[in-house]
Amino acid sequence: MVDKMRIPHGMTQRQQKKLEKDAAKAREEYAAKRESAIKEYNQKVASGQIAQPGKYDKLLKTAKGHSDNESVQAARRTLTKRGIDWKTGKKLKR
Repeated sequence: MVDKMRIPHGMTQRQQKKLEKDAAKAREEYAAKRESAIKEYNQKVASGQIAQPGKYDKLLKTAKGHSDNESVQAARRTLTKRGIDWKTGKKLKR
């Protein structure tokens, strides 16, 4: 939608209004799709078809990112502190 909000020089008033109208329509369509996807996800979680990721699942996903990223380093430290190998997701042998 960012491309729709780009305002090139030399646009007429009519072109500007059409561009704004198209952007508003795209925004509404995206919001409707997003809302339906969220409802579908919540229904599947409630019925038990899928399980929400736990805090360790989220940390494992973050820890597998690029090692220069601070959040990745923090997730790896946290998992190591909790005794979980961030590469495999299994308990560390001590």
